[in-house]
Amino acid sequence: MELKEIKCNHCGHINPPGTQLCQSCGKMINEDYDKKKIKDLMRYDGSAVRSKVRSQSIFDKIWNFFTSIKIGVTIIALIAIAAAIGTILPQEYFIPVGVDPLQHYTEQYGTFGTLYYKLGFTQLYSSWWFVLLMGMLALSLIAASVDRGVPLYKSLKNQRAKKHDSFFKRQRVFNEYDTSVNPDDIAKSFTAKKYKLKQDGNNYLFEKGRLSRWGPYINHTGLIILLAGSMLRFFPGVYVDELIYAQEGETVSIPTTEGKYYVKNEGFTLDTYDEDSGTVFDQSLQNNQAMTISNFQTDITMYENKSADIVGSSPDLEEVDDYSIRVNHPYRFDDYELYQSSYDNSQMKSMTFRLEDSEGNVIGDNFEVSLDDPKDSYNITDDVTINMKAYSPDFLEIDENGTLVSETPVPTNPAFVFEVSTGDKNELSLLQIMNSTDITQDNEYSIKFVEAEEHMASVLTLKKDLSMPIIATGFVIFLIGLFIGSYINHRRIWINADGDTMKIAAHTNKNYFGLKKEMNAILKTHHLAQVYDKQEKEENDKLKG
Repeated sequence: MELKEIKCNHCGHINPPGTQLCQSCGKMINEDYDKKKIKDLMRYDGSAVRSKVRSQSIFDKIWNFFTSIKIGVTIIALIAIAAAIGTILPQEYFIPVGVDPLQHYTEQYGTFGTLYYKLGFTQLYSSWWFVLLMGMLALSLIAASVDRGVPLYKSLKNQRAKKHDSFFKRQRVFNEYDTSVNPDDIAKSFTAKKYKLKQDGNNYLFEKGRLSRWGPYINHTGLIILLAGSMLRFFPGVYVDELIYAQEGETVSIPTTEGKYYVKNEGFTLDTYDEDSGTVFDQSLQNNQAMTISNFQTDITMYENKSADIVGSSPDLEEVDDYSIRVNHPYRFDDYELYQSSYDNSQMKSMTFRLEDSEGNVIGDNFEVSLDDPKDSYNITDDVTINMKAYSPDFLEIDENGTLVSETPVPTNPAFVFEVSTGDKNELSLLQIMNSTDITQDNEYSIKFVEAEEHMASVLTLKKDLSMPIIATGFVIFLIGLFIGSYINHRRIWINADGDTMKIAAHTNKNYFGLKKEMNAILKTHHLAQVYDKQEKEENDKLKG
């Protein structure tokens, strides 16, 4: 059903459909509508709010859904509950690097951890349904702001100084005077209090603090910008949070740079506190038997690949910069930052062995096996050679065909099958860390473990966040709107001096006590009685019985 415009029977002004108070004279023109749907007529000066007057088409129903305050509060509650669920267990980002997520959550938290992982809560904040909730909240804020902001703007822009008598009597703060006081003198007193004046003959409108009415909408704008910035993080290239694993001497490509940048780990430094160094940590170090790290840093060389744009070409690296990355001292390039995150010394770099005869005598020199690229043979003496017949970086078991099975390619638990060759005799031995087993019978020689050297690998965090300025801007706008809406009052005072009496009425969006106090101080200087608060009077009458 098409809504019709409403004509005021007092002043003849044509008002839009759904209007409650005449936009010209302020007379109530739709009493039935007001009683059923809106308690505060002055919120939008009686202007029609679309969601309250239109509900016929599918578009209207969708619009009304998103403009509903109940729906908005429900969405906020769902987001809060979901965010709380995401904090019960650590998100996947915080678990150790290289660990299988399902295995980690199962081992650490049992059946609950397994269920938590399978439900997708370990990546909750990037899940499609959480992003959808944030999008719905943004739509709700936009729709509610437009739905209520447009009629508010129109009503404030088209305010009239001349109002119907019923408008005055309907205001909470009101009084009527039988006096000969010149209203222009009263007007000067109000303008001296920073009120803006609009006059129509002997009808006056005083107003200040209109910005207060826009506080919630400024607040909504900040939230919308903040949500938009948060959702932008899910677009490629806007937000990057990656780990880079680089062993000493290793050059690796920096992810998300399309092969344009490389970083080389020139060396990793790990410093610890000495309990005899005379620092303020001495007592703590004596009570703590564990190693206390004072600093760890990675010395890097940055390279730019000049052939990054050529498909299939080998990297043509040109040195860009040298830098020492320390905790809280990242290296910055383009829009990226490289942070020192942690380090890894769990991998072995090399192992040193010695050869002994059956009586325990050392034969020849010690030999070192590089675990990254082990040699096939090692000359111990002119007559003795050790050949490597099999190697497993992370020994799991011996297969049925006699080969060594490795669980991972990472040298964390190496095992070897060595052949000691003396020209006329060959002996086989299986060596694991701190363990040696003869494969052939009655071996004359044994290979003993001497020492191991560890790989020092640096774990760097690559960060890029183009959304942060947007999020920060939204947050600042949100705080500005919060301040405006909380500490500024929109005050309006109407005076009608036509005829033998003078009527005064006032309205504010908050703090009626302050408004009444300010008005009464001015009225007192003109020897006029104080205005009274209808609501306060009704409450006092109820208390008196």
